[in-house]
Amino acid sequence: MVAILSAVCMFVFRLVDIQIVQAPELNATSLDKRSVPLVTYGIRGDIVDEDGTVMATTDVRYDVQMSPKNVRTINRLEPGGVQTVKVTPAQQFAEIGSITGQKADEIEKIVSDALAENPKSDFAYVKRSVDLKTLKALKELGIPWLTFSQNASRIYPNGAVGGNLVGFVGTDNAPLAGVELSQNACLAETNGKETYERGADGVAIPGSTVKVEERVDGGTLQLTINKDLQWQTQQIVQRQKEATGAQWAVATVADTATGQLRAVGESNTVDPNNIKASAAEDLTSKAFLYGYEPGSTYKAITAAALIDTGTATPLTQVLVPGSYVAPNGAKFRDSWSHGDTRYTLTGILVDSSNVGISLLGHGLSDETRYDYLQKFGIGTPTNAGLASESSGILHPYQEWDPQTSYTTMFGQGVSSTIVQTTGAYLTFANGGKRMPLSIIDNCTYPDGTVTPYDAGDPVQVISPESAKTMTSMLEMLPQDSWLTDVIAIPGYRIAGKTGTAQQPDGQGGYMSTYIYSFAGYFPADNPKYVVVFSIAHPATADGARQAVIGFRDVAQATIKAYAVPPSTTPAETLPKHY
Repeated sequence: MVAILSAVCMFVFRLVDIQIVQAPELNATSLDKRSVPLVTYGIRGDIVDEDGTVMATTDVRYDVQMSPKNVRTINRLEPGGVQTVKVTPAQQFAEIGSITGQKADEIEKIVSDALAENPKSDFAYVKRSVDLKTLKALKELGIPWLTFSQNASRIYPNGAVGGNLVGFVGTDNAPLAGVELSQNACLAETNGKETYERGADGVAIPGSTVKVEERVDGGTLQLTINKDLQWQTQQIVQRQKEATGAQWAVATVADTATGQLRAVGESNTVDPNNIKASAAEDLTSKAFLYGYEPGSTYKAITAAALIDTGTATPLTQVLVPGSYVAPNGAKFRDSWSHGDTRYTLTGILVDSSNVGISLLGHGLSDETRYDYLQKFGIGTPTNAGLASESSGILHPYQEWDPQTSYTTMFGQGVSSTIVQTTGAYLTFANGGKRMPLSIIDNCTYPDGTVTPYDAGDPVQVISPESAKTMTSMLEMLPQDSWLTDVIAIPGYRIAGKTGTAQQPDGQGGYMSTYIYSFAGYFPADNPKYVVVFSIAHPATADGARQAVIGFRDVAQATIKAYAVPPSTTPAETLPKHY
């Protein structure tokens, strides 16, 4: 009797220990064994142009899967939620097929084939790559042996339009280039986590799903680019490249008041949907990455320094020979043969005299000219919004040799990018204030927070009066030079400068081919936009003319895109000679 009583007491003690004392721990252990973690994938954010047109988006599709060994009759609550009704596998196959577009016997065959190969088969595809509407409808069926997985692919609805700026992602959706890479903090998603309980048969228990961590989708990145103008600009640069047999052509369009780039057109632009079709050198942006000696477009910077320091005026006179040996031994000449010519500073700019700008520029110290080059943005990346950008080359003035001391006055011995040239001419157009360039407007996060892009602070490079004087001189080139008839846009005053840039050969000399550019802005009496057009190493002899034509056509496209009002006053006329 005592033994029986002891056994009963031991049983009761053990029961209390299991059901009361250890119950929470045992339940947690049991739940842990039944719980299945499930990743809920966030969605990478869209990239849109200035008007909200989608440039990059994520196409989310879903794979429908099953556990063949667990296909069986299920009990389902009737609509009233009181009674249950049995749903056979055949009925479930029919329900699934009515949503996926498959026949019931097709789904039955998937099950039978899987089980024939492996009687314990726990996985087979029912339908791959279905949309969200289909997914939701299938989930509403509440069939426990169905599971789903998400597949996300990055697509670029406008193909190569803006591909040099938008960039692309890899097969794993990791960003590789463009703003996809540089602005990943805005675009990147954060995955979430759910758990569900499964029964002994491995099938999910309906209603057991618990969200552990919410997924967070990426933000929407808004560019400053106008998709339609970008397309037109790319068409023009491609046409000019092919017409001249050039290696490449590039054009930029910048808003004078804000520094926002409206287009950065490049030949052979990459299509992010098919990057394998592009050569390696076309996968990025030449406008930001390619540094080259800009040549005569930078005579305007030397002239601006002369004007701003009071060293010269547009009418300053100088007798200019065709070639010159400087007191320090430096030698240089003009690109055409001529005798001694009585030039004004205006005429030196219009006819693009290396000798003339050097004779006047020598009135400034190397330190002063170096400081102006820096203030114009030369030697510093623009921070416009791309991760990869060249800063160009501007050696400290203390390192300039006698030749460089002079050649930097006319754009040799210094290297810059096309966007840096754009920023320099924007300074002339914007009252002497250089606005920071940008291709990013803002990021809108999923919670609605809008964060504007910070490209930096404006810099007052020259006085407003000096900028106005520079515009008067730069207007003379379209008025009184070989390009007058080529560049004309009826009703619009244009200010600008040509550039014929011979490139270093890496051995202390220069190649026999050139990069031709035209940098300018319009309307000159109330500047709204800056355009820079460059053609590299054309096979034809009319590269300079073709660069001007390219500028004109991009300018006309910009005028149309933004309904730019025409000029309201005539241009001032300044003498080239005395």
